[in-house]
Amino acid sequence: MAENKKSVWSTIILVATIISLIVLVASIVVLAVGLPASIAAARQAAIDQGTPQADVDLAVSLAIGVIIFAFVLGSIFSVFKIIGGFMFSLKGRWGIFCIVVSILSAISGIYSVVSDISNKSSAATITISIVGLIIDILLIVACFKHRAELQQK
Repeated sequence: MAENKKSVWSTIILVATIISLIVLVASIVVLAVGLPASIAAARQAAIDQGTPQADVDLAVSLAIGVIIFAFVLGSIFSVFKIIGGFMFSLKGRWGIFCIVVSILSAISGIYSVVSDISNKSSAATITISIVGLIIDILLIVACFKHRAELQQK
């Protein structure tokens, strides 16, 4: 186990995991700051579509609920990735879990980057998505390399 902590790949996984935690916290902050603008945009979109005034608040609530649900679902994968990364980098366990969650997170990250760019999201949101995707790709590579390193011992 002490050899695990001396591994370069283990250190890369640990650093990537810590950065993933920072990206998750930054995403929470950006969501909280951007929520009023999202509410205003949803309200305006409902009005522009000719939604009756009585139903506008319902449409806005539904849109915000979907945004929050999608964020929570994405955050669950991030939490799994962070837990797996810490376990694999510090204890040398949960390697397959870490790899699978990192791959799923990278797939989700690609979707987020494309979605953020096509939806013309804020620069902060796009930047966070790109950084998260880069970290996910780095984490995938590091997990495979560290797992191969552990199997050789």
